[in-house]
Amino acid sequence: MPENSGKLLMAELTWKGDVASEIKIRDHVVTTDSNSDEGGRNLGPAPTELFLAALGGWIMINTSRIAKKMRMELNSVRMRILGTKEQRGRPSSFIELNVNVTIDTNTVDPARLEKLIHLAEGNCTVSNTLRNAVAPTVHLVWDE
Repeated sequence: MPENSGKLLMAELTWKGDVASEIKIRDHVVTTDSNSDEGGRNLGPAPTELFLAALGGWIMINTSRIAKKMRMELNSVRMRILGTKEQRGRPSSFIELNVNVTIDTNTVDPARLEKLIHLAEGNCTVSNTLRNAVAPTVHLVWDE
């Protein structure tokens, strides 16, 4: 990794049969799979669902952090992330992503709430990666 290129994050995956994988991230383990219609055993969320969760997760983290800086008291925040996945094309991709946010807070000023959500999304690593169209580089590594 080039010097000053940024913080390196890592996820390690191990195949668990059929289309399931075990994902290790820091001290956490998550299983990803697909439903039986797609050849899986439904052992966990599909990678596309984890993608939606990652998008929402970062926006949620940022919402909490920025609300604190804006001196907003959050009572609750809920999100529903909807992704429309292209079905005909191969390789497939999302063709639409919608993040719907519901906030219960001590402010009733719609402009402040819009600013909060705008800043939360604008500082989201996943959103910025999508906007910058960062292409993954995949390498085959041989076990020794």
